[in-house]
Amino acid sequence: MTKATAGINTEYRDGIKFPLALLASAIVLQGTFAVVGLNGYAISSADVGGEDQKCIGIWEFDAENTGANGEAFGVVCRNKHFLVANSSTDPVTQAELGSLIYIEDNQTVAKTDGAGTRSVAGIFMGFDTEYTTHVWVEIT
Repeated sequence: MTKATAGINTEYRDGIKFPLALLASAIVLQGTFAVVGLNGYAISSADVGGEDQKCIGIWEFDAENTGANGEAFGVVCRNKHFLVANSSTDPVTQAELGSLIYIEDNQTVAKTDGAGTRSVAGIFMGFDTEYTTHVWVEIT
């Protein structure tokens, strides 16, 4: 494609909710981390927690792909703060405010990358006053 020489209409979306292609046989669960593997397809919620994964957001609904890679989609929510469980063995503390924190399992974050075994969840944005075992994480 050649460069534009006049104004063009570029389509956009807000990026808060969007479809994400699922890996073959993937089952994802509402409210858990939406994570893709190295191939770019969303992996099952049961498989979340490895070092070669990228957190895209949080699943809006349960979804299942009974076909080949990319034949089904789940709805991901992102560009928000999400309230998730804080690790009991590697807890996020006030000192991490504004810092990257890591996925321990499909609904829990940890302070460290577990010596390179955990992927980034997002940025720690504070504690909750009602749910004291949970923390706010910004996923963009």
